[in-house]
Amino acid sequence: MQLTTVICNYNTRDELAVTLDALITTTGDLTHEIIVVDNASKDGSAAMVRERFPTVKVIESGANLWFTGGNNLGIRAAQGDYVLILNPDAIVQPGALQAMVDYLDGHPEAGAVTSRQVFSNGTLQRNCSQLATYTDLLLGYTFLGLLLRGIRDRRRQKMWYADWDRTTDRPVEVAPDSVLMVRRPILEQINAFDDDLKLYFTEDDICYRIRQTGGDVVYVCAAKIVHDEHASTSQVQRLATHVYFNDLIVFTRKYYGRWRAWLLAALIMPTRTAMLITQSIKQSTKRTS
Repeated sequence: MQLTTVICNYNTRDELAVTLDALITTTGDLTHEIIVVDNASKDGSAAMVRERFPTVKVIESGANLWFTGGNNLGIRAAQGDYVLILNPDAIVQPGALQAMVDYLDGHPEAGAVTSRQVFSNGTLQRNCSQLATYTDLLLGYTFLGLLLRGIRDRRRQKMWYADWDRTTDRPVEVAPDSVLMVRRPILEQINAFDDDLKLYFTEDDICYRIRQTGGDVVYVCAAKIVHDEHASTSQVQRLATHVYFNDLIVFTRKYYGRWRAWLLAALIMPTRTAMLITQSIKQSTKRTS
């Protein structure tokens, strides 16, 4: 088996159907299994997959295990030499799977690859970055970023590879795990995703650990995916905000230590509170309109 695609789904039945249609029709000559892990969706996602896509394996988690827990279930069941982590709203374009597999086949130094991603209107997503330092986190999430806006913006440009137009292949430090193809032995070596992170900073963490094994993480521009992002989290914005900031602190503690995480948690409190208040107002407005 050359490839296993793992899709973790939560209440995105319609988007998932489009993604599976595209995935199956673009497989080409690859030997390819597809696994959908359904995180206790209430919209009939699992039943839809079984009815419309009988060759797809469905794993029902029985609870919302979030992005990391759901994907880990699928990764443990995978049989392919390579495992593609794919979001349920990411639409694979013709030739993309083969381009990523070919790159891994031809470059033993690569541990993982990602693709070029565009929005549905064709606009390029300037994803991939360097791993954020603790200074970047302070400048990005606290009032220090406003006070030191020039420093913050220069660091952001460097971190997000502002001088790269995404028309060439290149190794990167962090690639989006909405589309991430990894050698299965590496996933087994690093024990896949860290369950302590539920939904955010997962790509920063897993790409760092992939690179720690000696494998490069590479952007492959010949592979193209259409992805409008956030189909699941848009349904539960307040909960997603809570999870985002919690994951930020978990990530900071893991990489930069307990006391730095405590300091960041204190400093981000005004930002976190303001975002939650704004979302509450928007939800109240929607209910009354």
